[in-house]
Amino acid sequence: MFRFRLLSFFVILPFLICFAEETKPAQTTAKPFLLSYTQARVDLGRDTIIYKQEKVIFGIDLKMNENWSARVGIDLINMNKPYLKPTVLIYQKEQWTIEGGIFHTSEMDFSLSQFWGNRFIDRVAADKWIAPSADLGARVTYRWNDFITTDVSLVSGNGYQLLLEKYHPKPAVRVVLTPLNTLKLGAYIATRHNKNFIETTFSGFAHMQIDGKWKATGEYFHQTNSRLTQGQKLNVASFYGTYRLLPWMELLGRYDFVKSNKLEASNESWHVIQDGQAIIGGLIFRCFPSMRIAVNYWNKRPPVKRIKKEDWLYFCLEFKY
Repeated sequence: MFRFRLLSFFVILPFLICFAEETKPAQTTAKPFLLSYTQARVDLGRDTIIYKQEKVIFGIDLKMNENWSARVGIDLINMNKPYLKPTVLIYQKEQWTIEGGIFHTSEMDFSLSQFWGNRFIDRVAADKWIAPSADLGARVTYRWNDFITTDVSLVSGNGYQLLLEKYHPKPAVRVVLTPLNTLKLGAYIATRHNKNFIETTFSGFAHMQIDGKWKATGEYFHQTNSRLTQGQKLNVASFYGTYRLLPWMELLGRYDFVKSNKLEASNESWHVIQDGQAIIGGLIFRCFPSMRIAVNYWNKRPPVKRIKKEDWLYFCLEFKY
């Protein structure tokens, strides 16, 4: 109940500030946005077609004054669940940024997830195996200088779609370095716990963009007591890159590696169904400023022979307004 009251507070507060601030009405601006990700995939081994509307998020960006802003979004696909995403109140002053509400978790920070094409091609590694893309809580970020930025956060630990589940507090600390304008490096540590176990996640990442043509990013995650289960360990490495062939066409490539440990009670890894290697390659076409289409091939090879390898052909559509 406390978390829902907290969420209601963050939803209502931006609108109260709009009316309470002693500023001219013209200083308050509202800009609508719409995000839509759609996929159709063909199973080349079984000749089956699967269509899925990944995301449709509608919302408003509010700018109250030079310090206060807010972003309120509605997930139209998950209307039967807590569907406000993102819904965050933001305070910025000089080097400080304070966020509260439902926001992109540090593993899935919005600016960093853009390196991965958002959800356009496939969910990024953190969202797919490690942590949800958004959660309810608060984060404080301090920009020391152009080289180093740090942030500390505390979130629900279950993700924005699972707020009805028992609360598992998740504190996290992240450090981001920008040694060059074209390069970002970072490290991240988070813990999540219940009465019996503590789940710990370590992460390192690097993002590079050169001349507006080359873009490459990579992340590595190591998680102990994964899913709050004693002894379960998970290692994930993921690499993604694009090259702009023409102003309206890009070449993309991605490689994922997922490995879990074997438990004493089993001869196989606990995560064996999802373990293995995956390769994605294809082309991205920018039809209009707000629309992108991609055609790509996806191959997954499991770590054991009894699990059949997968071959898919993906058709992806992204619309952003």
